[in-house]
Amino acid sequence: MTAAKFGFVVLHYLAGDATADCIESIKTHCPQAAIVVVDNNSANGSYEELQRKYGADSTVTLLHNVVNEGFARGNNTGYEYARNRLHCDFIVTMNNDATIACDDFMELCEEDFKAHSDVGVIGPDIVSGKNGSHSNPIYSIIDTRAEVDRQIRRFKVILLLLHLHLFGPLTRLKAKLTHSDANALPEHVNATADAITGKPYKLHGACFVFTPAFVKQFSCAFDSGTFLYFEEDILLMRCRARHLTMWYDKRIRVDHMEDVSTDQMMRKDERRKLIFTLHNYVRSLKVLKQYVNSK
Repeated sequence: MTAAKFGFVVLHYLAGDATADCIESIKTHCPQAAIVVVDNNSANGSYEELQRKYGADSTVTLLHNVVNEGFARGNNTGYEYARNRLHCDFIVTMNNDATIACDDFMELCEEDFKAHSDVGVIGPDIVSGKNGSHSNPIYSIIDTRAEVDRQIRRFKVILLLLHLHLFGPLTRLKAKLTHSDANALPEHVNATADAITGKPYKLHGACFVFTPAFVKQFSCAFDSGTFLYFEEDILLMRCRARHLTMWYDKRIRVDHMEDVSTDQMMRKDERRKLIFTLHNYVRSLKVLKQYVNSK
């Protein structure tokens, strides 16, 4: 494959139809881009199906990890290929359950970087396929050790309650006592695509656009110490350390189905899924602690 200005890295795990939809959306809206699909050792035949479908496609490179490397290391495999082999200027990491939803994706990214040369990562408007909410930007930033430690303690308590089969009953009791609205949006998502002027934010991991400024400085996209979760906070800290900023552009749209691969892996066992999630929360927070200040 020849060099391309834009390289899209799609991390594949189990959900073959979702990955194919993601690839097709890139080919439709960004036809000049190179696509690097990284399979995280799917064992359900979905990677072989992608090989049959795209093996002869000159715009698609298929890579296979012999074990499930998780989000950070899996994406790093594709990022390093796009950076070192394809010599891409812009590298986009996308969840396989996300799809491009605008024809000027690449043009807008180039325009943003031209206007703001210190931008390391650009984030699009990420629209939920479940409720139409907007995942970008995210205002809850963990950047002190005190807050990291508080979150670790919190998640360890929840894990204990889960193992004792007490978390579900206590959660339902709290909702009843506080009259919580079950249909309310979670605090980390937004009702509109607009950002709050002057309020610091981080970007959602379903789609990161790494600019030439980032690609030049970083040989890998993510810290390899995590498996899943809190990559956004760690990435923000890595950018700050190199005097790079994050930029949200609501004109660029990506649709996101959310948790397709994780749901397939966990089936419908919500308790098992939550235990898996919280274990990785704690693991990732310990990595984040290495980056934040001591306040």
